[in-house]
Amino acid sequence: MRIEDRDLAMLASADLFKGVDARELARALEGSAAAIHEFAAGRVVLLAGCAYVDLRIILEGDASADMVSAEGKSVVVENLGAGQAVATAVLFSPGSRLPVTLVANSTLRVVVLPRALLLSLCGEFPVLLEALLFDMGQRLAFLADKYRNLSFATLRERLADWLLRSAQRKPEGLEVRLQTSKERLSAVFGVARPSLSRELGELESRKLIEVRGRSILIRNEEGLRALRPR
Repeated sequence: MRIEDRDLAMLASADLFKGVDARELARALEGSAAAIHEFAAGRVVLLAGCAYVDLRIILEGDASADMVSAEGKSVVVENLGAGQAVATAVLFSPGSRLPVTLVANSTLRVVVLPRALLLSLCGEFPVLLEALLFDMGQRLAFLADKYRNLSFATLRERLADWLLRSAQRKPEGLEVRLQTSKERLSAVFGVARPSLSRELGELESRKLIEVRGRSILIRNEEGLRALRPR
């Protein structure tokens, strides 16, 4: 399916392309191998183990990246929404094999950019190259956080450790500013969003933290430290 004008508009507002002029992007993609794929909710977009040589960017809808064990147990590694790229680092890894299965959670519209085309665009738009490298680094930090969190026994221990490591000293005290949605944060901890919300509520009821929208104030640093694994 060819790229339409509305697809170009959504692509220009995607995380990787925000610094690229929409008209220049349209010119660069004219006659290229870029394509649009659509998937119904529940459909498998990509299977774990498949060769990943074309970058996918979600334009509409959302999807989950799932890892399935040999016993059939599934774990959501990450939730991806409109504007986000899929597995940027895997695209340039040895073998380029996708480690997760991508499943559409809703009607999904995805733009597909072959690796050669992406490299050509990076050469033409340095801001795109910078955004691509930033996205790779951000995914690495995300996975490192997830690995660290899963090494702790309980969600409360993982949450206490993350809050203390993420906090910054402000006039009101230690504060954590959420840079992502609670849905995506719950994926870092390997739990459903309601489980994360309950733990935050419990910590708040014990007057260890105070939740203010996208900010979390640490009210009792020592009490929070006592929850960390020893």
